[in-house]
Parts: sequence; structure tokens; C-alpha cells
Amino acid sequence: MSAPMMPTDHTLSVPAEQEVRYWMRVPPVTINLAAPVSDALALMREHDVRRLPVVIDTGELRGMITQGDIRGADIMRIAGLDPLDIAQALRRVKVYEVMTHDPLTITPETGLREAAMLMIENKIGGLPVVDDQNRVIGIITESDLFETLVLQLDNARNER
Repeated sequence: MSAPMMPTDHTLSVPAEQEVRYWMRVPPVTINLAAPVSDALALMREHDVRRLPVVIDTGELRGMITQGDIRGADIMRIAGLDPLDIAQALRRVKVYEVMTHDPLTITPETGLREAAMLMIENKIGGLPVVDDQNRVIGIITESDLFETLVLQLDNARNER
């Protein structure tokens, strides 16, 4: 996973309404709508992420898939407990069959507080950041928000 875009020193002193653009992870790790779930799991493992924006060939957002979506798909019950059956089921089931359709999104101009409130109110761990054509340009997660909090607290302590 790529590191978040680190703010310049002057943005650390900006109030909590900083824009997401300074903290979102870019480029986002995405997956195509028609990819098998096994590919989604492999990408999550490779990039150490728990969620992927689901896109079509133009990069336009169509959904989100999380580790929880995959667990909730009950693929293991469908496949049985045989590891070979499970692996085949993961290759057979497509991302669009288990993803969250029409996920909440934000823009790069969205404030950090607003993004955090959306996550809290909707009990979600991340938000895709989209441009005006609904193409995914980044993602911000609860981990990114914790990182901003720690940096701001450290900055406040250093100013004392």
C-alpha cells in the first residue's frame, strides 16, 4: 500500500477541517468488478489492506469489497471445508457478487472531520475518494485518520 500523502509543515497547524486530499492514500489499490474474489483477497494480502474500491475499466467506482464482505458471502459453506473446493469457489465467485454497491464516497476537498463523521455514523472503516466523474483517485481509512490525529497531537505537544 502506498503511504498517505504527507502534509507540509503548514498544514499540520491547520484546524481539523483539513482536506482529505492531504491524507488519502494514492494511488488507491482497486479491483475490477468482474475479477474473482480470489484476486481481491490476493490484492488485499499483497498491499496489506482490508478493503478495495471496485471499479470498471474506466476507473469509475461501482462498489467496495471488504474482508468482511468476503467472510459474509458464506463461500466456505458453499464450497464445503475442503481447501481445494474453497480455492475453486474463490476463483468462481466474482467481486460484484459480494461487494457493497453504491458505497459512500467523498471528494479530495472533503474535510477530515466530515470524513471521520461519515465513517462513525455509517460504521465503515474507509471511504473511496472520487473525482467529478466518479473515478477513484484515493482512499482514506480509519488508520489514516488515526495517523493524522497522532501527528496533530505531536505537533501540539511540540508547540508547548
